[in-house]
Amino acid sequence: MTKLWKLYKSRVYKNCIGEFSQSDGLDFWRNKLFYTIILYLPLLAMILLIPSIIMTYFMNLLGLAVAYAIFAVTILFIALYRRMLIKFRKYFFLALLYLVAISLIFFMGKHGAGLTYLFGVTVFALLILPVNAGIITVVINFGLCCIHAILIFNGFVDYPLRDSFQVISWFLISGNSILLSTMAVIFMPMLFSGLQNTIIEQRELESKLLLHQNELESSLSEKETLLAEIHHRVKNNLAVVSGMLQLQSYKETNDQIRKKLMDSTLRIKSMAGIHEQLYQSHSFSNMAFDTGLKNLVNTILETLDDGRNIVTEFNLEPILLNINQAIPCSLIVNEVLTNSIKHAFEQGDEGVISLNLESGDGNLRLQVIDNGPGFPEDYDNKNENSLGMELIRTLALQLDANYKYESRVSNSGAIFEIEFEMSDSPGSSGG
Repeated sequence: MTKLWKLYKSRVYKNCIGEFSQSDGLDFWRNKLFYTIILYLPLLAMILLIPSIIMTYFMNLLGLAVAYAIFAVTILFIALYRRMLIKFRKYFFLALLYLVAISLIFFMGKHGAGLTYLFGVTVFALLILPVNAGIITVVINFGLCCIHAILIFNGFVDYPLRDSFQVISWFLISGNSILLSTMAVIFMPMLFSGLQNTIIEQRELESKLLLHQNELESSLSEKETLLAEIHHRVKNNLAVVSGMLQLQSYKETNDQIRKKLMDSTLRIKSMAGIHEQLYQSHSFSNMAFDTGLKNLVNTILETLDDGRNIVTEFNLEPILLNINQAIPCSLIVNEVLTNSIKHAFEQGDEGVISLNLESGDGNLRLQVIDNGPGFPEDYDNKNENSLGMELIRTLALQLDANYKYESRVSNSGAIFEIEFEMSDSPGSSGG
């Protein structure tokens, strides 16, 4: 039964509204309403008409029984016949209602519901067709009532409601139906007019909202393009500065100054790498910090390539980090790595540097471990006044991070650990 009902609904939909599914305004709603009427009316008709047919048959009202049967079959025909335009379906439906109304009035007189059907024709005409159709039905209703009054007057039909004033009685009763039909013609178009205005206003509002949305998307796209260009230019400018410093370090004869120039070069390259990564990923608030760490380590090793054979091990959890936190954290890693490369391993030595990155409970935890000799026993990095340690302390304070930098207890080498709460808010390098 379920499959049969779905098939029936699909067939009626295609016949009554499918071709008008994109119609605008009242036409769409009229067609949808007509579809709903035709969808459920055959079921209601079967429930009501089958007992009516049986009753009228036993009352010897064979003509009315036939009319009921024709009504049931015709409703199904209107709903399921494919080759009929929806406009003709509507007029056919109204004509069918008139057939029932005339049959009830003629065969059952005061006991029938014919006048109700006449009023129903007007209402349905106003619901599924333009206003002019409703006006025409009022004229037709009035004409049918007059014709029936003539039939009563000439004795062709029996109307025993009042023996002395049969025609007048008929006009009084049928006049109520005509009055209701006239009121429907007056007031229902007002309702539809308000509905139409509401639809128009809604569509205008939707159009304005869509235009505003397109403008916002266009503006956002322009700003994203501009921001990407800014990151790219910042990266290029930093690359130029780092290149100039690196060239200057090559020409410098003083080893201490040359090392300081190289340290500054690496710090600038660290920031440039972040801007380059943001530009390539088209994400301007967060960066893949695990990927950034790998790129940073490779950059440092390439820049400080002076014969040391250093192997890097990565155990990095994929983490997206706010740029406001990624930059200072990367600079800290830069200081720790350069310190390990320069002080943990002599030229020609083989060494291992491991980086571990993980997150948990909203915190980021990072370890940088080397297998060098570690710190001297009397070394206190808390009181170390070198620029590198001062940068680590300042940047850790900026991150509101806890860190330690010490020799490993169980193994040789040094370990740097830092932990801080990751921010959820979007950020930019300007924050």
